Amino acid sequence: MSNNAFVEPLSFSLIENGLAGEKTQFLFRTWRDNEGIIAQDSQMTRLSQYLLMTLPSAEPGDVPPLTFAGKHSTFRRFFPHALEPETPRPPTSFLPSVYRQGVADAYQIVMNGEPWFDIQRTGNRLGDGIPDMTLQRLLVKFRTSAGFTRIFCLMTLLEVHSRSYQSDRTHHQPSSQQKSDWHPAYQARVQPSSMHGNVPG
Repeated sequence: MSNNAFVEPLSFSLIENGLAGEKTQFLFRTWRDNEGIIAQDSQMTRLSQYLLMTLPSAEPGDVPPLTFAGKHSTFRRFFPHALEPETPRPPTSFLPSVYRQGVADAYQIVMNGEPWFDIQRTGNRLGDGIPDMTLQRLLVKFRTSAGFTRIFCLMTLLEVHSRSYQSDRTHHQPSSQQKSDWHPAYQARVQPSSMHGNVPG
């Protein structure tokens, strides 16, 4: 793992103890309890509005190709133009390379079957017009009984630290998000050496 100052691993115990939000807890427990097998589920269908899904492979130092972005996902909120049908570029190419390289290592871990949970302080790494944010990310790999595989990404916006963002470049978005200084997962950050060794089971 490279040492990325803006990405900090978090303990899975935060999820288990309900300190990372209901959506994150549901996704993690579904992955764990079903041993990574995805099945039709009404709750998962509702959660899909907030999910990103990617292929289970990527070039070294990059994120996997995006195959699905839920209508309430953070990616669709901040990069709506990347998902327009006429856009000739892959959606993930709209993420600056400095950000993609910084978050890419986690995907390699998830491709090998382990989950990943972290917190990010983006700074200016997402490019012009995108605010400095604190994000919480859970990655898990699901497969169908027929062997169809995708990586699920649930990104939760904890705090917007600046107001420079314009969703459609004409209308300002308010920064009325949860304040990360009281969010339990933000408070309970721990050292990377104590995480990801054991997944609660």
